[in-house]
Amino acid sequence: MLESKKIHNLSSEKLLHFPNVNSLMKISIGLIFFTVISTALVYAETDSDTTHTVNIFENAYLQDTPRYLDESLFSVDSGTFIKIVNNDVISHKFVSGSSNSFHQSNAKYDDYLVCELGERIAPTVDNQQDDNICDFNKDNRIIVNELHPGQSVSIELVDVGTYRIIEPDYPWIEFVVYSFEKPPSPEPVQEKVIEEPQVIKTVNIIPPLPVQTITVDVNDNSYDVEYTVQGMTVIGIESDIESMSLIFSVDVTDLTGILDVTFERSFFDSIYDDVDDLFFVLSDGDETISEETKTSQSRTLSIKVPSGTEELEIIGSVFNNIETPVIETPVIETPVIETPVIETPVIETPVIEENITNQCGPGTVLENDVCVLDERCGPGTVLENNVCVLDSTPVSSSSQSPGTSKELIISFTIAFVIAGIVGIVLALIAKAHKNKN
Repeated sequence: MLESKKIHNLSSEKLLHFPNVNSLMKISIGLIFFTVISTALVYAETDSDTTHTVNIFENAYLQDTPRYLDESLFSVDSGTFIKIVNNDVISHKFVSGSSNSFHQSNAKYDDYLVCELGERIAPTVDNQQDDNICDFNKDNRIIVNELHPGQSVSIELVDVGTYRIIEPDYPWIEFVVYSFEKPPSPEPVQEKVIEEPQVIKTVNIIPPLPVQTITVDVNDNSYDVEYTVQGMTVIGIESDIESMSLIFSVDVTDLTGILDVTFERSFFDSIYDDVDDLFFVLSDGDETISEETKTSQSRTLSIKVPSGTEELEIIGSVFNNIETPVIETPVIETPVIETPVIETPVIETPVIEENITNQCGPGTVLENDVCVLDERCGPGTVLENNVCVLDSTPVSSSSQSPGTSKELIISFTIAFVIAGIVGIVLALIAKAHKNKN
């Protein structure tokens, strides 16, 4: 009996201390189910109205990308979670801090300098206008070391004030959040109202910027333009139809003023080939930094205006539904210059007709300047009017042989010359012989 009782007690202890496998599986499944439900509830509570989402656009790491973030300036209540979603193709990291206002208007992202908390780097040149060459100083309130493509991270804004958050490797990716004190939740109704002395607490709350309106005249029509300013004032506004621009006369009181201006698309827009184009913003003729948010009805520009700026010009392409005319460059045809054909004048050699006279006697004709017998007619006839007729010219001794008389005179002359020469030679010989003797 005792042995059987011991065995029974041992079996009972085993049943009490070592539950079976099915019970352990049920407990595990229950714990897992409870954990999933709790996580879902916490996530749903976190991702409710207390979360504000900021999306990083694709290719935001390229500086020439038109937009980097879907929102770059907004306000929330303290305790709100900022959810950053990385839609870019590379990883990003973020830190919070403050920008050096002296460098903000002339930021050069090629040598952008981010310094640690409390770090100040003095310039090496004495004539610098600022004793800190850091473009951005961390405050270590928000640090996101690495956010891979497709991932997101939630950051809680606990303090009241301004949060400036940048990507230190790509400093043009930046957004500013104004955190206001969260209004108190309504207290439950109590049956007894206990009056307590009111204690006035001083809280530094940044009030929302008042929306102002200014009127501009375009083509004899007046339009109201809504805007908000920080650190500056808008004195006046003019329109320039020819350049499709609005010119703001401003007075900047801070080192960098901020102008947020909204344009209705029906009044002022910038479109190229039926696609939204960027506005071109100039501060006293120099291009300035601007960011844009837009809807199907309006476009809002957030412009950083440097200190000392007097004129801010915003250039678009559509004014009151009037688009910028496309000026076609006229095609100038090069005139074809024909080379005149100069005809060489033909100089005709005048034909000088010589009056050929027959200087030969009857019965002879002139051939090659020599008188020869005319053999066309017989002896005693001459050719007259192409007809041989009897020669009736009397024959004279002088005229019968003029050539014979001429030859006779030449012969006598030669004979006299030869005789004279022979006589002179003989006289010289005789004289020489005489002198010898």
